Amino acid sequence: MLLLLLFAIVIISCDEEEVPLYQLTVTVNYPDNYNSEGADGAMVALSEEGSSNADTVQADASGVAVFTGLRTGIYTVSSTKSMSASETESETGISEEVLLTAVENNVSVLADDEVTITLAGAVLGDLVFKEVYYAGSSTPEDGSYFSDQYYEIYNNSTDVIYADNLCIGVVDGWSFSPAISPWLEEYPSKSAVQSFWYIPGAGEEYPINPGESIIIAQDGINHKTDELGNPNSPVDMSNADWETFVARDDNRDIDAPGVPNLTLGYATYMGFDWLTSVFGGAYVIFRIDGDIDSYVEANKATKPGSTSATEYVLIDNEMVIDGFQAYGDDSETSMPKLHATIDAGFTFDPNGTYTGKCVRRKVKTVIDGRPVYQDTNNSTDDFLNDQECQPGVN
Repeated sequence: MLLLLLFAIVIISCDEEEVPLYQLTVTVNYPDNYNSEGADGAMVALSEEGSSNADTVQADASGVAVFTGLRTGIYTVSSTKSMSASETESETGISEEVLLTAVENNVSVLADDEVTITLAGAVLGDLVFKEVYYAGSSTPEDGSYFSDQYYEIYNNSTDVIYADNLCIGVVDGWSFSPAISPWLEEYPSKSAVQSFWYIPGAGEEYPINPGESIIIAQDGINHKTDELGNPNSPVDMSNADWETFVARDDNRDIDAPGVPNLTLGYATYMGFDWLTSVFGGAYVIFRIDGDIDSYVEANKATKPGSTSATEYVLIDNEMVIDGFQAYGDDSETSMPKLHATIDAGFTFDPNGTYTGKCVRRKVKTVIDGRPVYQDTNNSTDDFLNDQECQPGVN
């Protein structure tokens, strides 16, 4: 009996042994071209991969945020700092509002440790992806229909912006299974575009007024009623501003007579439609200064670590006006397709593919009846998913 009692005490003592907890000190720095080093008051978020554990701390005057009571694990560290025009002017000499962001994935916490991240960002306000419908819809026969995909781009600023030569593209990320994109480390300031289209124009032919948007359709038809469409589709794209028409000898793509065509800039491969992944892709809108064809020919590269001869077009991240990444589900959080300066988060369709649902950017505020959409360069915070499609509706 005495031995059993001693054994039970030992077992209870082992069960009650405390799990070791650690501290992570995060230093957030301004970009290199700023006068100061530590980003005072930056918001720093920490989330443990594979769990719901998350915390947010505001950095001190030196840009330091301390997280305590952390279990052993893999964490993601992200930071944001919104700066007024006067704050930015004191740091850079340029009087413009900016939003700075940074993210560091796969941070291992095995003991008390420190990590330093550097913010980056661009001017607030411009064109943004407002609503994107990539998931497709199911047919009455339970088939898959994707020709109703569309992309709505909104003027989030207070100025008229011209859409002439505006490019929309998909950035190459994974191959077929989720993994860290091989481009991110090899090209820290560039993005590899696998295909893109652009709006033709001489410079000031296609104005987008503040609070207005343009809609780019895969096929500019009424998908709900057209005989080539899908009665289960949620959208009518016959009034879209542009469509992506793929000219082929077999004429498989639909050239909607009432919707003008974009110009194809480049594609590693093109089927009979410009189909972006129904599992989610990495989307960007950008501009190329000068002749687009000449730029493409001068800025091609093959995928790092690959033996494939397929070439992609490299664009400087500074050319990107807006971008966001969508995943198949929320298990892919540590496998980004875009640099954090473009999108430090992600969105996804929680119901899977062919759901007839879209993702839509959140409204931050309304000024004189004009919605201003949230744009923190973090799609996890900026977008609502599982949304009914309402193209053109603010």
